Amino acid sequence: MSLRLHINAVGAVMGGAARHLPPFVGAVVKARPDWELVVYCSPDGLPLPVPGVRVRTVQRKSWQRIVWDSVTVGRVAARDGADILINLANYGPILSPVPSILYQRNPIYFDPVWVRRMGIRHEIESFVRRAIAFSQIRGSAAVVVPSNAMAAYLRSWRGCPPDTRIEVIPHSVDIGRFTFTPAANLTRSRTSVRIVSLSHAAPHKGQELLIAMMKELRERGIDADLEATISEEDDPKYVASLRNLIDEAGLGQHVRFVGRVDAAQFLSQADVMVLPSITESFGFPIIEAMACGVPVVASSIPSTTEVLGHSGWYFPVGDASAATDQVVAVLEHDAESLRAQLLAAHDLATTYSWERNARQVVSLVEGIVSATQ
Repeated sequence: MSLRLHINAVGAVMGGAARHLPPFVGAVVKARPDWELVVYCSPDGLPLPVPGVRVRTVQRKSWQRIVWDSVTVGRVAARDGADILINLANYGPILSPVPSILYQRNPIYFDPVWVRRMGIRHEIESFVRRAIAFSQIRGSAAVVVPSNAMAAYLRSWRGCPPDTRIEVIPHSVDIGRFTFTPAANLTRSRTSVRIVSLSHAAPHKGQELLIAMMKELRERGIDADLEATISEEDDPKYVASLRNLIDEAGLGQHVRFVGRVDAAQFLSQADVMVLPSITESFGFPIIEAMACGVPVVASSIPSTTEVLGHSGWYFPVGDASAATDQVVAVLEHDAESLRAQLLAAHDLATTYSWERNARQVVSLVEGIVSATQ
């Protein structure tokens, strides 16, 4: 079946959505080389160096993006002869002349715990966002989510259309970019510990915990340094609050924000990766750390435990002392059993391949197109 597939990725400008757009598109091309692919991207998004794929640039200013996602993209795809449209960045057409698949992977408006935690203003904003999302879901042939946790978040709201077809297709990582070197992590001197956190800055990432954890580690006599992939442009107000916490804790020499980095290189010399998120729909950094042989200490939220399974060390959300205990547990772990656990984690990470992801996506696409013909 030769198809014309259009991909709406205008919102993929930061975080996992942007970083993993090229390998996703490349895997689809490899799986179905006879398909015609057109990708709609933002001018400030990442380049898409995938041979044979047409790229169309679309402005993403707030009001333009709303109109584009909700109305225009479906019409443009139909005008250009698309057989089906995939919307990768949480928003899609309310009514589409061509079958539409909507990805939904932003938990902050759907995780009931997070919504309630943030207070009335966020509850109101979340209500509006969900109303828009559910109207777009009603206009979609299927909704793709990266985890059972995210599917449960959607289903937890009465506004979610009861007949919604929700397909769980886990995200993936370009495993070939990462070198599995657990020996480096196991034999390096523990007199100086390099802790990393691979995530952009946002309140739902819970990064205040990192600073409290670092203070406690050093109070326990552990010479630890933290590098976090936080950039000022992520959320200037939130980043400023984190810097204030660093100053108050006297950790200026031991906590660094390194901004955008190459994940494979960043993880290659890490002793431990800490992910303190309060809510997530998946967790790309977990898979990347597992691929490198880096122990993962993470908050015990549904998506994290689903992806990481028995391969990680967990702490309750927001509990800095428990996170500190888990980091110490990793450092004091028996080397042989730690290596076995990291090997198991690596094997699990290899199952999250873009090839597998593409097979599931193209199977879904072909099934929907066949049903509409």
